[in-house]
Amino acid sequence: MIELNDTVIALLESLKSADDKQRSAIVNKLSLDYNNAIPMLWSKIITEEDPRAILSVMRDILKKEKPKGMFKRTIGNSKEKLSALLKHSDPKVRKNVCGVIGELGDPAYLEALYDAYNSEDKLFVRYSYVLAIGNCGSAIDAEKLKKMFEDVVMNEKACKENDSLITTNKHINEEKLALTRAIDKLSPPVRHEFIGFNEFDNAVPMILTVMNYQYQHTLKELEEKSIDGRLVDDGILIYENDIDKIYTCRTFYELLFPLDECEGLQFDYKVIASAIIDANVVDFLNQCHEGDSNSPFWYRVEFKTMDANRERSEFVKNLSRELDELSCGNLKNSPSSYEVEVRIVERNNLCSVFIKLYSFVDSRFDYRRNEIATSINPVTAAIVMKSIQKWIKPNASVIDPFCGTGTMLIERAKLEKVQSLTGVDIYRTAIFAATINSKLANANIELIAEDILEFSTNYLFDELITNMPFDNKSTTHNKYAELYSSFVNKIPSIVRPGGMAFVYTIEKQLFREVLIDNEELELLQEIKIESGRLTPHVFVLKVK
Repeated sequence: MIELNDTVIALLESLKSADDKQRSAIVNKLSLDYNNAIPMLWSKIITEEDPRAILSVMRDILKKEKPKGMFKRTIGNSKEKLSALLKHSDPKVRKNVCGVIGELGDPAYLEALYDAYNSEDKLFVRYSYVLAIGNCGSAIDAEKLKKMFEDVVMNEKACKENDSLITTNKHINEEKLALTRAIDKLSPPVRHEFIGFNEFDNAVPMILTVMNYQYQHTLKELEEKSIDGRLVDDGILIYENDIDKIYTCRTFYELLFPLDECEGLQFDYKVIASAIIDANVVDFLNQCHEGDSNSPFWYRVEFKTMDANRERSEFVKNLSRELDELSCGNLKNSPSSYEVEVRIVERNNLCSVFIKLYSFVDSRFDYRRNEIATSINPVTAAIVMKSIQKWIKPNASVIDPFCGTGTMLIERAKLEKVQSLTGVDIYRTAIFAATINSKLANANIELIAEDILEFSTNYLFDELITNMPFDNKSTTHNKYAELYSSFVNKIPSIVRPGGMAFVYTIEKQLFREVLIDNEELELLQEIKIESGRLTPHVFVLKVK
């Protein structure tokens, strides 16, 4: 903690020669002792001839709630002194004071912000007023900002008559983006209601995303639903209109819509934006949604690439701006509140475009209201069940000795009828979460907070299925080695002879090692599963 004002002064002095890393450390120290730092900073802001750097520091400190309250109390009834800096001769001071006012979010500054915006002659400062108004304003201000946006567009057309004004165009684009975001923030978008594809003349092409090793399970599920699918680079391609039927399949991750003629595009935001508009994306969205056809669809851009050197933020910003313009207002970029995702997937400088809809909800796993850090992805759990389906028997008694939040047991119950479900976990927080999840899933699970190595039962189960604890941090010693060994030896005292144990684990080598000398378990198969960047295996065991 900073105890002396001299120390605060020294920190402020050191800012003059600090690099970005040093500046961040100084700001952090001042933030920790905001009770001392803020009054001194405020004093310097209103007395120094050039308070540009101090205002920048103050803006960063005010991003936290407690310093913000302290600054408001320090200013008290002297808000006009902060507002007066909007007329400072240095444009960078005006820009930075907008950042401070924006963090405060106080509508008392609105009149001064509008006045300063209207008289501002430096284009690179104007967007800062807009962002501050967006933080301080209300729905009434959204209407004012819309008029300001129209004025900016008119000015832009005038500037385009002079092709050399590249810098001017850059600042106009910044202002337009700030206006769009401020308008979005102050006037929440009107949502469209998804009505499906049943009225479409032709079946709709869709991509179901899957992991590389598990696509065959999804193809089998689709076949059971009389849906033809084939594997392509980005997943499984299907043509279908019944969205509800598709979502009875549990082994795919996402449903995307590929756009016509939007494959193998040059990595150029203008080329991609033109292709998206030419694919009649707005007509597609209007056809499957109900509502005012003149109401814009609010979207975000998601850019996926394996090239770590790609400049993502600039590409996304440019593409969003281009889409807004080419769609004539039918598409509106709103990264914080959207109903459509425009996904760009880049491979080797060539891009494909997909649409993901957030106007309907994937309710397959609605039961998963509670989870913990080690919870398995429910889609992965469903894939595990499909991969072991041929060994599963109806009306089995099933136990999960590391049940966590209950996902494996719930997915087991959804695959095949069971006689009973029992979940054991040493952590009470996990058992509490599993209790809620199982009720939401309408699954009757007996849940027991106990160490499985201490667990005893009066009867043996038909099946054991579990997601084992794992250690992905240690490279020399596995802290779960003793647990794995003891647990494997415990299995025959839990599962009946002839019964099955299905163990899902990332610790493949460790599990193989503890099985070597075990004469009571027969390893029938080892199944590779893909889960994100990990490749866990399912060990299929039979109790002798």
